[in-house]
Amino acid sequence: MLRRAAGLVIALALVFTGAACSPSKDDGAGTAKTLAAALTAHTVGSVAFDQPAAEVQKELTDLAKGIDPVWPKVTVDGVAVKDDGTARVSLGYSWTIPNVAKAWTYKTGADMKRNGDGWTVTWSPEMLVPRLLPGERLKISTTYPQRAGILAADGQPIVKDRPVETLGINKDGLSDAEAQASGKALAAVVDVDPTAYLAKIKAYGPVAFVDAITLREEAYTALDQAKLRDIKGFLATPGTLPLAPSRTFAQAVLGSVHEATADDIKKSKGKVVAGQVVGGSGLQAAFDTQLAGTPGVTIEAVPGAPATPSARATDTASPTPEPSAGAKVLFTQAPSDGKDVKTTLMPKLQTAAEDALADVKTPSSIVIMKPSTGAILAAANGPDSNGYNTAFLGQYAPGSTFKIATSLGLFREGMNPQSTLSCAPEYTADGKKFYNAPGYAVDAEGQIPMTVAIAHSCNTAFVSQFNHLAQDKLADAAGALGIGMTNDLGLDAFMGSVPRDSAGTEHAASMIGQGKVQVSPLAMATLISSTVKGSEVVPVLVSGRDGKAKPAQGTPVTVKEAAGLRTLMRASVTEGYLTNLADLPGAPAIGKTGTAEYGTDNPPRTHSWVIAAQGDIAVAVFVEDGDLGAVTGGPLAKAALEAAAGN
Repeated sequence: MLRRAAGLVIALALVFTGAACSPSKDDGAGTAKTLAAALTAHTVGSVAFDQPAAEVQKELTDLAKGIDPVWPKVTVDGVAVKDDGTARVSLGYSWTIPNVAKAWTYKTGADMKRNGDGWTVTWSPEMLVPRLLPGERLKISTTYPQRAGILAADGQPIVKDRPVETLGINKDGLSDAEAQASGKALAAVVDVDPTAYLAKIKAYGPVAFVDAITLREEAYTALDQAKLRDIKGFLATPGTLPLAPSRTFAQAVLGSVHEATADDIKKSKGKVVAGQVVGGSGLQAAFDTQLAGTPGVTIEAVPGAPATPSARATDTASPTPEPSAGAKVLFTQAPSDGKDVKTTLMPKLQTAAEDALADVKTPSSIVIMKPSTGAILAAANGPDSNGYNTAFLGQYAPGSTFKIATSLGLFREGMNPQSTLSCAPEYTADGKKFYNAPGYAVDAEGQIPMTVAIAHSCNTAFVSQFNHLAQDKLADAAGALGIGMTNDLGLDAFMGSVPRDSAGTEHAASMIGQGKVQVSPLAMATLISSTVKGSEVVPVLVSGRDGKAKPAQGTPVTVKEAAGLRTLMRASVTEGYLTNLADLPGAPAIGKTGTAEYGTDNPPRTHSWVIAAQGDIAVAVFVEDGDLGAVTGGPLAKAALEAAAGN
């Protein structure tokens, strides 16, 4: 009895053990999940189809080719198993399409049939996209809209479509040797790198047009046309590009556009395609998305052989992308034109400022601002800035123009414009001797009012106060006038830096805008604008843009303090180094010169600065390698103020 019971227990144990070790029967969920993963990867994977795996794989590969690199993510929404051994899988598709904000989603289904413990999936293109038939292929087309313009303060376009000519060699009918010879000749005429262009010619197909350069129409016309005609295969194709009035007009601010390069396309992760015009620098790059608009996208099912994606931008926007012949439109998004970027620039002032700098043989800049609003009316860089935005990004010692900030600091220590300072030929601070500029007027030495110290720019008068004005309070005074604020103009800009911990000789040098004090022309235009307005001015370049400005540390400037600073700066015009501004018609002009030493030469080289204002116009002038501020910068400041008065 006990032996039979023991045998029964052993038998039951074997039964249960055997059941636990045998593979479980797939209820359909596992195969469905595997199918979704395979479709997401457009590969057969381990899925058992009712057709040869190689044929299904070829179909999936060909479908993916026409729409590469776009492809959906596939998920399982459910599996319905029937009593007859079949099942219906509900699949959810989500396509992330470049330049389309919202994913394209839909549902399809796939049929399965029980095959032992597993399932066989019935292959059908409709499990990928509804209405997709055997033999059809997918095709994606992009239609690019009209790129918007960059506008001036009055709403008129600065940047708009202007005629250009794309120059190159048409290789059709040329031997390899002839194509290379023609490329070398063209490179010499248009001044492009011959090695790079010849490599480009070699890499292109035998009947290709190989572009060398795109020029404004007037620049093309100025070339030696006879030399161009003598080049075998030379071809110039007309077109348009969004351009400013001239090649140099606000170049560093407005920026440039170009046809997308391979690097642009790679970095965009599918958002940019060959033939698309993209912003390369300046506002064109910073506001590229707004200016470019939203492309139109169409996904179609087309008959026949695998389709090549349509990647080239169209010249003009269409209401909707045109469907291919015999195609079924599966998804479409109409293009939406770009939106203009309106700046605060005044073209006549910008041109006048650039004309004033045209003959300056060193990096230079003129910034013109409207103190009441902070609008940047002009931001000009001289030709020797070589495309660099000296106006916004330059980092230079401001020299004696910074004495306006120092004066504000001294006001806060109890002084006023008539307070007396000691102006000696030299002053020793912490073991270092400081001197006045060469040619300093002897009759402006001794015990003099602060107005005279500013008018004649006495260095020793201000350095002598370094023990009475702490470095952190000097930094606060500069901050009250806008130096060191943070503000998003839409372009990168350096708003200045005044160390709070400078001591000894370095602190003494800070009193006259040397040491480690650094500013840009824009920062100094902001300083004088704040002085004119009587409160901190926030620069604005793009109308309506909130730069989320944050003032630098310190107490804001008051109306009374600003009035005192204007009194000092008026003395520069009536009795100092800026008497050339005294005869300007209209409101009384104010200003301050600055000369900042730099480098290791002996005598040292100098930056030339002038800040000036008249009425609701403020100007900052900078020349990297100049004479005294009054000598180099004075005439430039006058030209800028005269231009502003006329506009």
